Order: sequence, then C-alpha cells, then structure tokens
Amino acid sequence: MPLTTGTFTNFGGAFHFPSGTVISPCQVLDYPLISMGEREITNHANGGVQERVPNGLLALGDFTLSVLNTPGVLSTLETACANKTVNTCYLTDPIGGMLFSGWIKSIKKEAADATKPDSSKLTVVVTPTGGITISG
Repeated sequence: MPLTTGTFTNFGGAFHFPSGTVISPCQVLDYPLISMGEREITNHANGGVQERVPNGLLALGDFTLSVLNTPGVLSTLETACANKTVNTCYLTDPIGGMLFSGWIKSIKKEAADATKPDSSKLTVVVTPTGGITISG
C-alpha cells in the first residue's frame, strides 16, 4: 500500500494538537466563528422596539480542517479524540495564528480522489474551549 505523498498547494496552514505536535499540511475548510453573546433588555418603555446588548460572553464555534493522512496522523488524532484530550491548539495561516484550548470532535477518512490517487485526506472537526488569542 503506497504512502501519502501529496501536498496542499493552495493553502499553507498548519494545526498544532496536542501541544508541540504539528498536523501539517492542512487546509482550513471552516474557521472558528468568534461571536459575542447577547441579552434582551426590551421593556415597556422601548416603544415597541426590541433591544439587545452584548452579554460579555465570547464564544468560539467549531472549525473544520482537511489534513493529509501521513503516517501516524490518524492514530494520533483518534487517540486524542478517544481520550477526550483538551489541549493547547495553534491554528496558523500565512497571515497569523489563533491560540486556544480545544478538543478533537470528529475525524473522517475521505474517499480516494481520482486526480491525486497517491494521497489520502482526513476531515477533522475541532471544538475550541475558553478564550482565544489572535496574532498577526
């Protein structure tokens, strides 16, 4: 069985999980949504208009990666998923990076691609926890 030899040429991303382990190369399919929660403050004095204000709770959504399945990557990610490992994550691209804690929510081995038969890809969903530090 041939080893994966393909590369991603359209995006230079890297994902580090657990700390110090680089899952690369990868293509970020969906970045985490950063959103502020809200609370409704509508009352009888609002003149029939709904009012909402930020509640101060910053939330991070899941994000999806397409990762080349090089030797050891699938077993590393599956072990982290099975062990419910929450660890430091670092998601980088050519512009900057995002540092946060997170866990591997799902891993899916994708079907073969006829245009690149020597490569195997994994679709990985990561769930961030807590806050985020953005650089770049």
